[in-house]
Amino acid sequence: MFRHTTVHAILAILMVALIGMGQAISAGATDEVAVEASLQDTLKQLLSQKDKHASDPSVLVRLADVYLDLGDDPAGEQSARKAFYDKGAQAAKEAIGLQEQNADAHYLYAANLGSAAQLTGLMASAWTVKELKQHVDRALALKPDHAPALHMKGMMLEELPWVLGGDADGALAHLKRAVAADPDHIHTRLDLAKVYLKRKDQTAARKELDVILSRPLNSTASARERRHRDEAQRLLSTAK
Repeated sequence: MFRHTTVHAILAILMVALIGMGQAISAGATDEVAVEASLQDTLKQLLSQKDKHASDPSVLVRLADVYLDLGDDPAGEQSARKAFYDKGAQAAKEAIGLQEQNADAHYLYAANLGSAAQLTGLMASAWTVKELKQHVDRALALKPDHAPALHMKGMMLEELPWVLGGDADGALAHLKRAVAADPDHIHTRLDLAKVYLKRKDQTAARKELDVILSRPLNSTASARERRHRDEAQRLLSTAK
C-alpha cells in the first residue's frame, strides 16, 4: 500500500532525439496529471471519511499516504508541497494517537516529516534527525520487515554524517533487508545499486541493475517507476 519515501532527488530523464524527447515528455506529463487528478479525488474521499470516522486510524493512515504522494510531485510549488507533507505528518500523528502500535503510521509520520525537512533544507537538524529515527525505529520494532521503513532507515544511515548517526555498514544492511522484503520495488533496488557503486563494488551494482532491467514495466507503471528504470539503464552503462 505504501510507497517508499524519496530520500534524494530523482535524476531527469535523458532524451536522445528531439522527436523522442517531445513524445516522452508529453507522455510523462500526461501520466503525472492523471496521477495528480486521481490523488486529489482520493483525497476528497478520505477527507469525507475522516469526518464520519474520526476515530478510525486506518483512514488517517491512508490520508497520510496520499498527502505524501501529493507532496512528492516535483512540478508542484514548494509551499504547496510542504503543506501536503505537513498535513500528512499531522494525519499520521493523529493515527499514532489512536493506535500507537501501527507501524504504517509511524513510518508515514517520519516520511512526511523528513520530506518536508528535506524540502526546506532542515534535514540535518539534530531535532529532525532524532524525531525521524524515533518513528522509523518504532515502525521497524513493530514490523521488522516493513520495506519502506527499512529503505528509509538505510538511506538515512547512508546520507547522514557520522556525527548525526550515519553508518555505512548499517545503511547497506538495511537496504539489503528492504530489497528482500519487497523485491519488486524498483526505487529500493536502485538505491542499493547506487550504494554499491559508491563503494566501488561494480559487480554487486550491476547485479541489482540487471534485476531491475530484466523485469519489464507493465502498462500501469507510474511515471516515477519509469524514471527509476531509465536511471537504472544509464547507471548500468557506466558500471564497468
